[in-house]
Amino acid sequence: MKTDGVRVLKSVASSPATFRDRAIVHYHDLLAADKTLSTTVLEKLRASMRVGRLTYGERPIGVALRPHLMDRKQFELLTTTAESIASALEEIAAAAVQSPALMTELGLTKSEQKLAMINPGFNAAAITTRLDGFVHGEQIKFVEYNAENPSSLSDQEGLNRLLSELPAMSIFAQRYGLEQFSPMERLLAALLATYREWKRTGGVPNIAILDWPNLPTANEFILLRDYFTAQGVPTIICSPDELGYAGEKLRCGEFDVDLVYKRIVIHEFLARYDETHPLVRAYANHNVCLVNPFRCKIMHKKASFELLTDDVHQSWFTSRQREAIARSIPWTRRMAERRTTYNGGRVDLVDFVRKNRARLVLKPNDDYGGHGVFFHFLRAGKQHVLTSTDGKRFRSARNAHRNGIPAVQKGPDADQFRYRRFGWGPDCPRSAPPRGSPLRP
Repeated sequence: MKTDGVRVLKSVASSPATFRDRAIVHYHDLLAADKTLSTTVLEKLRASMRVGRLTYGERPIGVALRPHLMDRKQFELLTTTAESIASALEEIAAAAVQSPALMTELGLTKSEQKLAMINPGFNAAAITTRLDGFVHGEQIKFVEYNAENPSSLSDQEGLNRLLSELPAMSIFAQRYGLEQFSPMERLLAALLATYREWKRTGGVPNIAILDWPNLPTANEFILLRDYFTAQGVPTIICSPDELGYAGEKLRCGEFDVDLVYKRIVIHEFLARYDETHPLVRAYANHNVCLVNPFRCKIMHKKASFELLTDDVHQSWFTSRQREAIARSIPWTRRMAERRTTYNGGRVDLVDFVRKNRARLVLKPNDDYGGHGVFFHFLRAGKQHVLTSTDGKRFRSARNAHRNGIPAVQKGPDADQFRYRRFGWGPDCPRSAPPRGSPLRP
């Protein structure tokens, strides 16, 4: 490695205080001392990612030689907090099914509400989900909940296998008892358990992974298909246009489908199809198990965090859930001309956002990939624009989002938190943190 790279590695933490900090410094030292590391080795890693389908489109997904590491205490805190938040959001979904007006409040369209009212045939509103958030020491701040089927479940295992070939990682893993995860194994277990609950009997389902064709996530679908098939579960990849429904059977060509692992986003699906689509008819007639079900949209809306953080609905949650909410969920409100609460007081929401936009994030109620997100931070008395968020553009974004009921949210401290993503299921954690590994203390 170049001298500059060694200097950067050694300067990351000058006086590590915690077990995790010391472990990271040790790993950096191992990398810096490895004379075999070179541009040739790095290019070999990239080539191995392409061969192993660890790419997003044409881009290899691995960009670092160190995974995100957590010590045991941090990992267990993250697990229990995510469990509590996920279960609280399930309470919101259950309440919305009993009171459809709540779905309107959350911003579900009429078509989304109609699909959400269909009983999926099992208890959970979502099976595999992801909380996106920031982690700093023992502080956890979640910013949104991806309750539609999140991506990247196949990344970690492949990246871990590649990194384990590095001498530094091999030494480090033995020294610190590094534990790995198999998100694909847990995903398949969750799908099979859900299918058994839906069917009320045993048996192995035929699975269809459903999404649009020619997406940059196509390699992930191939890895999942191959893994499921190797475990004795027949699996194919198909698009909505390839599905047919007749004789109480959903089919993709000649393949009978028992379970659909739906990766397609619901509002994109509804932009092209209606309730006459084969998937919707089979689902409504209880002829196919759908994961995640259409009901997951209730929790996916960013406005669901308002119900977690307002004063009105706190009685819905257990004391453990309320504690986790207070510790990890930011104040969130639907953007509208109205009054609301903040820190125990009443405020005019639009005026409050205008005066405090440096501390707030404005985001679409239902989108992904960072589209339409506007946010400011103040640092050392000076405003740093992290996205295009000058006052005029912030007002334009606020006005443009109003018809879609955007969410405004208190932002985390940019100096303290680094963005990471963690995947969970209803029996958290059914999916392990992507590219994350816990250390034994």
